[in-house]
Amino acid sequence: MSGAGLDELLHQSEDALRRGDWASARNAFKEVLKARDSAEVYEGLSWAALAMDAGEEALWARRNAYRLYREQDDPVSAARMAMWAGKDHEDFRGELAVARGWRQRAHRLLKGQPTAPEHGWLALFDCWASLTDGEDPEQVWHCTRMALDVSEACDDPDLGVLALAMQGLAMVSDGSVDDGMQRLDEAAAAVLAGELREPIWELPVLCWLIFACERARDFGRAAEWCEIMRNAAERLAHTASQGVCRAHYATLLTCRGRWQEAESTLSEAAACFQASWPPQTAETTIRLGDLRRRQGCLDEAEALMRPFHWHPLAMLGLAEVALDRGHLEDAAERIATYLRHLPSSNRLSRATALELQVRIDTASGDHVRATQAVEELKAIASVAGTGPLQAAADFAAGALARARGDPQHASACLEDAVVAYEQAGMPFEAARVRLELAAVLSALERPDRARAETVRARRTLKRLGARGWREQTSTSGSPLLTPRQVEILRLVGQGISDAEIASALGISAHTVHRHVANILLRLDAPTRAAAAKQAATAGLI
Repeated sequence: MSGAGLDELLHQSEDALRRGDWASARNAFKEVLKARDSAEVYEGLSWAALAMDAGEEALWARRNAYRLYREQDDPVSAARMAMWAGKDHEDFRGELAVARGWRQRAHRLLKGQPTAPEHGWLALFDCWASLTDGEDPEQVWHCTRMALDVSEACDDPDLGVLALAMQGLAMVSDGSVDDGMQRLDEAAAAVLAGELREPIWELPVLCWLIFACERARDFGRAAEWCEIMRNAAERLAHTASQGVCRAHYATLLTCRGRWQEAESTLSEAAACFQASWPPQTAETTIRLGDLRRRQGCLDEAEALMRPFHWHPLAMLGLAEVALDRGHLEDAAERIATYLRHLPSSNRLSRATALELQVRIDTASGDHVRATQAVEELKAIASVAGTGPLQAAADFAAGALARARGDPQHASACLEDAVVAYEQAGMPFEAARVRLELAAVLSALERPDRARAETVRARRTLKRLGARGWREQTSTSGSPLLTPRQVEILRLVGQGISDAEIASALGISAHTVHRHVANILLRLDAPTRAAAAKQAATAGLI
């Protein structure tokens, strides 16, 4: 092919890339490379391959472009390829250390260079990896502020839109939900208005908007954006983004009580990730494990999540499983690890862990730490101003009041939590709180109301398919016990002491004592013998 023919083919490939015709661009760039070893052509091929989820080819093209840009003494372009090579290692291979090495190389290459768009993009890349894994909103704010300044100085609207969206997500994570959502809405408006030069950037903007909705527990809004993102991902033929959309939509379905749909959606997400970004399949597996936990299949839930115990979602899920089993020390250790690695500025990500910590601490008798967690959770809910977060705070406050022996206050808090969860369309959470409320009403000698709350909870749990939780309520309407409490009560009924029970089950005597105290409270029984007799009569043991 003549030089003029190659130039024309290169022009066609670049035009196809701008139009989002990834397949044509990819084929044309490959044809040019047969006759011309060019950094620019390798880079063009990398963008087309990336858009088509051809990760290994994109990475191969990046490295070749990087090599040739270095040979041409073009450090800015070499830095651009370095940062993107790092992103490819992260997305397609899960190699975070390698990704950090490439970003560090990009920083070194850009040092002392005149301001260029690459300075702003690298600032975003420094935070991008953390957006779903314990990001520090303060650091993200600093990086996005720099990126916005660079976008204005260099007239790079795509950089500006992404920086605005990432900044909005960081603000939501910090609890500034309204202000953060305003920025995300503005970025989404730019996307829908067609202001982006590169269509592929629609996807991360919409993705971050969905992340923000999920963290704020604004599920109605998230569902709408999931549909918009799915359409965009299908239009752009980006398989990985289709997986992201499905994974997060499955979480919305889970919270809404549509569990069969959630499971099938997670399967679709896993297939998308396996075909494009294999490291992301871990998240779909963990989310399936959380669904199994809600269904009461604790062994299966643990088996799904344990291989990924290092993942923040798995830390929370395994802590929930441990608490459901009565393994308080294990649950407490996992929550402590989660909170220790999460910046205090990431308030919304801390909220779920704080609610769980309150339940653990009230069960183990640590009212001081439980009080601290309740106060922090209340502060987060107040700042965020969303119904589900306020419900979580009310639930935690009710559990603490009950543990402190203040059933009147506990009843008021739990009633508020039930209302808020039902208004938010979260039936499993509402049913769980109803069970707690029923126990409090029983202690207040209001058996008819306690029975009514338990019956409503049982109906909801049966409809959802939450077998394990259904078994924790009796046919007479009295709140039942966790599997661990049933196990302990059986031994109590045999006349075994707390120390002997602790030795038999491999837990501390203090934990057994706390379980027995909670059993007496839940069954409203005056003595251990009375509790065992009541449970036997009800068919619990």
